[in-house]
Amino acid sequence: MIFSELEPFLDKKRRELLEALDAFGPEERHLAEYEGGWNPVQIVEHLSIVEEQVIAEIGRLLNGEAVRPSEPEERKLVDITALFEQKGLLGSPKKSPPSAFPTGKVAYEDGLERLAEVRGNLKAFLPLLAARETNRLMSCHPLGVELNACQWLQFSAFHEWGHIHQLKRIRRAHSG
Repeated sequence: MIFSELEPFLDKKRRELLEALDAFGPEERHLAEYEGGWNPVQIVEHLSIVEEQVIAEIGRLLNGEAVRPSEPEERKLVDITALFEQKGLLGSPKKSPPSAFPTGKVAYEDGLERLAEVRGNLKAFLPLLAARETNRLMSCHPLGVELNACQWLQFSAFHEWGHIHQLKRIRRAHSG
């Protein structure tokens, strides 16, 4: 993936998330994959919490370094797939840090509004990231992977992708 593909990827994963959520009627939003698992309402809240944390991290990275001219697009590191594969982090559920746990106190519609708001805030970084060097703006993800500012943005979509799969598993677990 190159930088110019990042926004369409974020948009695609958001559309897929909303489609997966639409599979649950209002009376089904309490369903979980297993006892003690998160339900769709909690997943929405969790996603907004994580995306807010990603926004804060990217902001910290951008504010912590002098602005240097951008790398050429083909040298701007964006894709996290290989990094996560090397660490064995793709395709398996992860334990969320307590700071990203849903409170269970956010109504579904409020959660969707918040999710849309934070995605807008996240995408507001795109012009800033395009205009400056980002490969050296690094920090460690809680899963132990070093990510640069652009990779943090892609992580947000990958994280959402994992929860799309979770929603599909919940739907299957409660279908006929």
